[in-house]
Amino acid sequence: MNTLNKIIKKFIFLIYALINQINFHFKFRTIDSFFDIIRVNLLRFCGAKIGTNSSVHPNVMILNPQNLVIGNNSNIGSNSEIFNYSKIIIGDNVDIGTQFYINTNNHNTDNPNKPLAYQGAVSKKIEIGSDVWIGARVTILSGVKIQNRVVIGACSLVNKNLPSNGVYAGVPATWKRKLWFLYVD
Repeated sequence: MNTLNKIIKKFIFLIYALINQINFHFKFRTIDSFFDIIRVNLLRFCGAKIGTNSSVHPNVMILNPQNLVIGNNSNIGSNSEIFNYSKIIIGDNVDIGTQFYINTNNHNTDNPNKPLAYQGAVSKKIEIGSDVWIGARVTILSGVKIQNRVVIGACSLVNKNLPSNGVYAGVPATWKRKLWFLYVD
């Protein structure tokens, strides 16, 4: 029975991959919203934990849906790549721009007597807190923890932890200023 479940999940993930290619986001938003719901439900069936009112836009490549956790009211922009060999945890109210790239894997470089290409990989989970805005084309690397209420500017490279209540940008992303606006519920 366990083998049958794996085969069914692989088949459902194949359906996700096919539906994932359908993109009406900029032409017919109502139709695209329907496909967002289908994509999210297919990912849930494949093992992803996705909260309510969250969306995954078209052409989002996800390596291992069972290693993906997304909170409530969050979305991942189109044409993004999620290489989640380990867990990726995304909090509530996270807005991720298009062409986002995130990877939990990194090369091992500890052995000077072995070619770099053959030293294997190290995989570490990535955590993104709640109330985070990530601009377009941001790259987040292995082992990073982004705390709550953070803005990351477009085209930034995040290679270290980012504390709360800040705006970060650049390659590598560095602190630019404190967030001063008040959140009123």
